[in-house]
Amino acid sequence: MGAGAFSNALKPYITGLFNQAKVKVGEGLFKASNTEMGIPLSRSVGANAVNNLPGFYEGPIKRAKSVIKGGLTTANDMVMEQLNPFTRKLREQTGISRRTQKVAKKNIDFLEGPVGQDLVNRKAQRSALKKGLTAAEKRGDEEAIRSFEQRLSNVKKLTKEEEATLRETGSEIQGQFSYQFLQNEMQGTPSNILTQKFLDENYVSVAPLTKENFNDLQYVKYWETERVPNIDGIMETAFNRIDNAWGADLGVDNAIMFAKKTKSSDAAGNLSSEINRNAKVETQVRNALKKKGSEFDSVEQMQEYLTKELKDPPSFEIKNGALWYGESFTTSVKELGGVNLQTAVLPDGTAIQFMSDVQDLFSFRMPAGKDGLSVSLPLIKNFLKSKKGIPKTKEQKTYEKLMKLRSKERAGLFDEFNVMESMRTGDAPAMPAGMGGMNANQTALAKEIAELKPDSLTLDEWVTYVSKMGIGASIFTPMAEGMLSGSEK
Repeated sequence: MGAGAFSNALKPYITGLFNQAKVKVGEGLFKASNTEMGIPLSRSVGANAVNNLPGFYEGPIKRAKSVIKGGLTTANDMVMEQLNPFTRKLREQTGISRRTQKVAKKNIDFLEGPVGQDLVNRKAQRSALKKGLTAAEKRGDEEAIRSFEQRLSNVKKLTKEEEATLRETGSEIQGQFSYQFLQNEMQGTPSNILTQKFLDENYVSVAPLTKENFNDLQYVKYWETERVPNIDGIMETAFNRIDNAWGADLGVDNAIMFAKKTKSSDAAGNLSSEINRNAKVETQVRNALKKKGSEFDSVEQMQEYLTKELKDPPSFEIKNGALWYGESFTTSVKELGGVNLQTAVLPDGTAIQFMSDVQDLFSFRMPAGKDGLSVSLPLIKNFLKSKKGIPKTKEQKTYEKLMKLRSKERAGLFDEFNVMESMRTGDAPAMPAGMGGMNANQTALAKEIAELKPDSLTLDEWVTYVSKMGIGASIFTPMAEGMLSGSEK
């Protein structure tokens, strides 16, 4: 049987996994992941799943179309990965799927192409000139101010559409890389390249989801959390409320916690900004507290005020000397999408917030793996006070210097790739500039993954490939049928 016939024979079975109308298939996917033959196919589903699903959060009709389109694309990538021994070996060796490499290559090709380079260069030039202008204004150097203003006027400002295009490229890459990293960890197939070059760039820690590990997140930015009364109680309540919020979607006793950095780059998303822009209940509470403009004598007094002031108050809970409420909303962070937010507000207006998201596969639990929960660090602010004008603490400055130092150390991981790139381009070895909202390290990793190649196939692998093309349907079709039946070994 030829490649085309094999592809056509396999596609209907895999595509069926993503038809949301077939609820039993979706439920069976998780159950069938425990079968001997279901595990490889489940891992292929997870590895090649499309992360970027436009329209997924825009109502049932668009959501259904988005899932079907994403399912068909995923099915195609799964089939092609099986037909191509090189892409299959690439995932086996590096943990990088055909889908992830395609996303990297497509967007890097755009960013390094003529249109992308025009956008990247104009944005970089205007950013540099604005910094120079600000410095000149602080010095009161009128001649320098006029010079920077003139040069700035000569560089065309990016339109909203151009900004969105540039931002989307980096966001899609980071979202797909995050999804691939999470999927690999949850299914027990870690990727060396992502563990070495992606993990520390984007996450604070990856650990079993326990109260103890969650509680330890308070120590990352200890200079903020140590000012919160009863922070241990706050952390415990946050953990319990997150568990209750996700309910059956999260098996908290056998899950992995992925503590995401608040902002590793614009492309990876700024969690604090996402809350400010998209959390509707938070906006109502913040506006109501600003309207009052002063602290409360007690949590009970604050609850009474907000219950009267808000048109549709959330379900409040008083615990740990704080007023708790929860809400859910959609973010622009690609690997997160819809998230849950738990907020504790103290009488002085201090808010301690926890963002979380259960990692899934088209709204189904990840097959052949553990559950995964992405969480933020405790995000602390004050609804009654602005951070503007407040000087950074000594501890904060030290922490930021340490983060910059570690970022430079991680850049050293790309030395070998940069040398290989220089041999291809003829330029001196150097780290690439950040593009598409990604920082330099994230951009370097995207370029490296776009160009990844597996080792040469061995004779045994060639024999296996040729044999598979000859009897592919007779082997793989029963495997797919067995998985869909959900029969356990």
